[in-house]
Amino acid sequence: MNRMLVFVALAAGPFLLQGCGEERKATEEVAAKPQSTTIPAPPPEPQPHVVEFRAVGKTFQGPSEIPAGWTTFRFVNASSMTHFAMLDVPPEGITAREISDAVMQPFQDAMDGMNAGDEEAVNAAFGRFPEWIGELGRNGGPGFLSPGRAGQTTVYLEPGHYIMECYVKSDGIFHTTSPGEGQLGMLLDLTVTNQNSNAPEPQANATLAIRNSGFELVSGELNTGTNTIRVDFIEQQALPSFVGNDVHLMRVDGEDSIAKADAWLDWRTPDGLEDPSPVTFLGGINDITAGAHGYFTVDLEPGDYAFIAEMPGPQAAGFVLPFTVGE
Repeated sequence: MNRMLVFVALAAGPFLLQGCGEERKATEEVAAKPQSTTIPAPPPEPQPHVVEFRAVGKTFQGPSEIPAGWTTFRFVNASSMTHFAMLDVPPEGITAREISDAVMQPFQDAMDGMNAGDEEAVNAAFGRFPEWIGELGRNGGPGFLSPGRAGQTTVYLEPGHYIMECYVKSDGIFHTTSPGEGQLGMLLDLTVTNQNSNAPEPQANATLAIRNSGFELVSGELNTGTNTIRVDFIEQQALPSFVGNDVHLMRVDGEDSIAKADAWLDWRTPDGLEDPSPVTFLGGINDITAGAHGYFTVDLEPGDYAFIAEMPGPQAAGFVLPFTVGE
């Protein structure tokens, strides 16, 4: 009997003396009954196919090794900046350190040249790319997330070596750029083992098709609450900005929201991908090879939204698809 029940029993003593055995029995049953407010909730069952990565400042925090198969990335943006988490598939033997030196630094030098209007410097920077850059593949990963938000993106991972990256900019500097000698920018080596998680493929309530001509919602609809969207990469392309087809979800808060996002999504401009972003991003999925598919899950409130791609001029290219979620 806990202290509260002792107090109640003492205060009610005169009345209990006048009562019968049934009332005493009821009191004993209450005392013996577990109190739900004092029993902690059981821990969630382990889910080896759900892995959490966090963006903290300009760094990724998360495991360095995960199993193969359908993998759900729970991406928590615990920073004050917009971030994403693209999964690169580098050529065999190429690490995040080598990507940093051979690819990310030339990109930064090219960006500096663009900002200075120095075409010669831009060409010189791009000319330093290694021969193997054409072998660099991509396997999705969580799309743009505004500060303080969390999202889920699910992709199929074969065993091998991957590199997670985020090249949003702050003060003209890509987050992938090394902040100092011996240091990595927003790059993270990730090993996918031969062990398979045997996770089931997600069930979607809507399917979005991506072709080189744009987006099409081919089945289902987006509703209030939790939505899991299957994204079919029917076609893929290499754009002049070194990116390919992807999809991100943004909130449309005003008449100029899409126009602002459209201008922001070209990293080659001084304000392109420069934090803070002009709109609220809710997640998505980055580039995957043609013929593959992945998923992302979002919680939606009633309001206006749009699917949009990270590329130069997505609206003119057909890569903006607005929609409304009703009450």
